[in-house]
Amino acid sequence: MNIAPIALIALIPMITGPLPQEPDGLTVSLCGGGEITISLGDEAPQDKRDCHQQACHAGTCREKSKRADKLPN
Repeated sequence: MNIAPIALIALIPMITGPLPQEPDGLTVSLCGGGEITISLGDEAPQDKRDCHQQACHAGTCREKSKRADKLPN
């Protein structure tokens, strides 16, 4: 009996690899042996926030804007 066909059939799962799946969560192993699963997808709608430019740190300086408000026109 020739063993080559049987060996090829046994290798088919290794050749094809895992089947593609939709990621439904991220599982992280902890040092103590536990696991945390974070679900991905089905996001809750984000609140629309209207940030005032003086409160943001992305390009404006509060001190400069405070001084500019005190200057006479």
